[in-house]
Order: sequence, then structure tokens, then C-alpha cells
Amino acid sequence: MRETIVFFRDDDVGELTDSMRFHFDVLLKHEIPCAYQVVPNYLDDECAGEIRRLFDLHPGLVHFNQHGLYHEQELAGARVHSEFAGGRSYADQLRDIKTGRDLLADRLGSAFEADVFTPPCHKYDRETLRALGTLGFKTLSAGIRIDRASRLFYEVGRFFGRVELYGRRVSYHQRFTPERRVAEVSVVIDVHQERDASNKRVDKSADHLWQEFSAAREVLPAVGVMTHHHRIDSAEHREAFSVFTERLAKDPGVRFVSLRDLTPTVSKI
Repeated sequence: MRETIVFFRDDDVGELTDSMRFHFDVLLKHEIPCAYQVVPNYLDDECAGEIRRLFDLHPGLVHFNQHGLYHEQELAGARVHSEFAGGRSYADQLRDIKTGRDLLADRLGSAFEADVFTPPCHKYDRETLRALGTLGFKTLSAGIRIDRASRLFYEVGRFFGRVELYGRRVSYHQRFTPERRVAEVSVVIDVHQERDASNKRVDKSADHLWQEFSAAREVLPAVGVMTHHHRIDSAEHREAFSVFTERLAKDPGVRFVSLRDLTPTVSKI
């Protein structure tokens, strides 16, 4: 079996909770690196202090990047498609990304890695990419689907150099985006809920997560796993997450890397 590269990304960091501590503990136990995406406007003093402490204790295993600015879909009293999409101007997006970057640099110091950006809800547009390139970001992280129809759609969109096609985002996973200064490294597995046959939200089991991983490793050289630590809030979900991560750690065909480590090796195709 060929080697499978795996990286973890955890979103919506801002408040230090029991779920946040549990997430840190599980991944550090197996020495699995994780890119934690911090919402600048969420970040409180306690969480900022813990981030700086963990960064000093576990260099190379904990990484802290920027996740939007407010993580809101209402700006200046108006409902918007996204903080970073839906027609927002280049100037507005540039201002908000820079504001968030400067806040995190001030609060986190050397623990903040200002080269990776994750847009809230994975929504962004060409102006977002342009603003990121201007500000020196190297990597954008969003989400990717691996079904055959989606992969064909992405190929068509990339052929025409599109960021969005027919209202749907085009993925450039492990490639440079049309904004040639910014690469995309995106996640494919969401460890949390799915909908059952009755459209009810149910937590994913460890076996279900392993099935998703097994399918993803067949078509992707690098498999990204996304978590939202605040959703790992039940005994069942914590057990599933623990079992899944332990199984990954014991798989001889898996090599863990950080999200940012993939950026220099992305294809320029």
C-alpha cells in the first residue's frame, strides 16, 4: 500500500473549553500535528495564553492560523453570503483579513503562523484569493468532495481557471489557485455529524470515519481531517474520535504532517 499523508485541521478556536482541552490531549497523545484555526474576534485571554503555552511545549505539533475575522454572516447589520464571498469588494476583504491577522499577531505572538487562512464555512471568491496574495498568505484551506461527479466538475473548472462555476466552488486541492501566489490544501473528512435516512443529524461512528478515510486515501495523496472541537461534547463522540485517531496512528501506511507542510510541495499543474 502506498503511503497516505494525513493532516488535521480544527476550526472555530477562541474559547478554552473542556472539549478544546480534550482535543489537544487526544492528538498530542499520538503526536499528531494539527492546524488550529483561530477566529480573531472570538479569542479570549485564557485561550490565547493556553495557545502560547502549548506552542512553546509542543513545537511542530500545534499550529495556529487565521479563521476569518468575525465568523459571522451579518456585517454592519446586513445579511451576507459570507464574510469572504458573495460580492464583497477586494478592499473590504483585504481590510478584514488584515485586521484579523494583526489581532492574532498581537495576541499570540510567535505562536501565530500568518501564512494559512481558512475562510468561514469554506466560502470565498476570487477577490479573497487576491487579498490573501497581497497580504503574503501562502495557503488557503477549505473543503473538497471526492465523488466522481465532483472530481470531474473540479477538472472542468480548473481547465477554465475558475474559482466558482455555476454557483459552486471549484477546488484546487494541492494546486495553486488562479491567484498564483496562493495554494489550496483542503479537508475531505468532517468527523462530526451526518444525516440519516430520515434527515436527522447523527454522530459519525469510528467505523464510519474509517470507511470515509479508506475511500479518500484511494483518490487523494493527502487526506485532510476537519474537526470542530466544540462538537466533541458527548461520551459517544469522544469515544469515536479517540478510536479513529488511534487507528490512524497505528496504520503503518499513514504519515502525519501539518497543513502548512504541504504548501511547498503542491503541484503547479
